[in-house]
Amino acid sequence: MIQRLGKKFSLMLIVLVVSICVLQIGYLQAANVDELVQQMNQDNTVARLHAIKALGEAKDAHAVAPLIAVLKDEKCGITAANALAKIGQPSVTPLFAALKDGSPIARRNAAVALGKIKDSSAVKPLIAALNDENPIVRRNAAKALGEIQDNRAVEPLTAALNDDSPVVRRNAALALKGMGTSDTVVVDILHE
Repeated sequence: MIQRLGKKFSLMLIVLVVSICVLQIGYLQAANVDELVQQMNQDNTVARLHAIKALGEAKDAHAVAPLIAVLKDEKCGITAANALAKIGQPSVTPLFAALKDGSPIARRNAAVALGKIKDSSAVKPLIAALNDENPIVRRNAAKALGEIQDNRAVEPLTAALNDDSPVVRRNAALALKGMGTSDTVVVDILHE
């Protein structure tokens, strides 16, 4: 009896694993971007996340606008930012606009994507984002500037070492350290 239950359980487990794999392959092999965008607009968060990830893997510029719209989504916004980063250059200009969005979630996710893309044209908009009212946006802008490593960011990042938020100061210090700045102030902030 126990042996039969073990075999049934093993069979059910195999069926479950195969079903999950087929589901994921189906999302990754959707016929086109339009299908994935439709899947991205479902109520099911897991299905949305799979579709967003697949849009990034597709690296199709037609996916940029729908992904930009998702940046402000609390559950899926960071996944959309990662997908936009995978798409790369076609995402940059729309991400500049997202840095000025009314939603702080969209702004913080836009900064993350720009940092991962590492396009030097993002330096000026990210420097402006260091003055955002939201500390998470400022933190992500500092981190993104550190990832891009453009010397135009040294002075604004140095100014950010005096930010009211400790998380902004720390990320500005880490960005400066990554850019080769070894000032005592940077070292002190990193040891806070």
